[in-house]
Amino acid sequence: MLRSLDFRDQLADTAQHRWWHNRALHDAYGVYQGLTASAIASGGALVGLNVTEGVGVDCFGRELIVDSPQRVPVPVNVPPVPVTLVLLIRYEDRRDCHPEAMEEICWTTSGTDGSSTVSFKWMPLERARVRDGVPLAQVIYDATGKPLVKTDFVPPGARPIARPGIATGATLPAKTAWEPWTIDVPQSATGAAVQKTAVGVQTRIDTSAAGFTRPPCYFAWLAGPLFNRNTVRLLPDMFSSLADESANGFTFRMWFPPSSPVSEIEIANVSDEAGLSVINQPEDFFSFARQQKLYVQWVACEMPEKLPYVPMRLRIMNEFLLPLVLEKVSVGNLNM
Repeated sequence: MLRSLDFRDQLADTAQHRWWHNRALHDAYGVYQGLTASAIASGGALVGLNVTEGVGVDCFGRELIVDSPQRVPVPVNVPPVPVTLVLLIRYEDRRDCHPEAMEEICWTTSGTDGSSTVSFKWMPLERARVRDGVPLAQVIYDATGKPLVKTDFVPPGARPIARPGIATGATLPAKTAWEPWTIDVPQSATGAAVQKTAVGVQTRIDTSAAGFTRPPCYFAWLAGPLFNRNTVRLLPDMFSSLADESANGFTFRMWFPPSSPVSEIEIANVSDEAGLSVINQPEDFFSFARQQKLYVQWVACEMPEKLPYVPMRLRIMNEFLLPLVLEKVSVGNLNM
């Protein structure tokens, strides 16, 4: 005969595996979402702290879930002042069924779905350890015994369970598909007539193999030797940029500044003295890129999406009440 204890043991075994996974693989400790502590004052004195709903993980990988706002009073009996007390949230396993209840079916006395819950505890700062729980706030008792909330305290933040998606890649040297980067330049004051003018070079990078679900953060640069000693030609790579970023790729561009009369004279003087040829036209770039085997290297990082914490009461409303409302609305529309 299956009893309540058998099902609870199965749930406890599954929870132990999940906790091992959390602390061994993700090293998650701290507040993940919510659990913000704010002061409660009465008559100008601090009487407690409000803790919002949220989720945290302790050093053992156990989930600390608070479904509704909690009010935690400040301790009455405190160590000799001045002293700093820290508010800890801890995992607590409460069981309505005792292991001795084996003869008959064990009925639970609470309306919760599980046996795990949390508790709050005040502890002196010098005695608090990581295994004691996750700190949410600190209260300083001055020499007169007046409690004050430490406003600059920041609770430890848990690392996200889903790690960032990182991918790297590069185009083939000497085989990168370069093309002119053109823009529309108006040929009249009214802008009625336009002409496509090459302002640089560009190439499309395909990152679909990385499997990104949304546009990540791309970092790209031109790789390869930019100076040829034999032909004394130099490519100044100072104006690279990215455009048209998406989950499947981006466009790498290099802009060649337009030549002014002063810059042309300076380049001519440098070329005459050192025999140096500076590449500042797209037509000269293509042959130089093949000769120097230039290519594009890139790195992309997609951060995990941080989902908002939804309290239990809202989840119940969304699961049960919202479908009933929608059903009534649809029936009403059909009746109309």
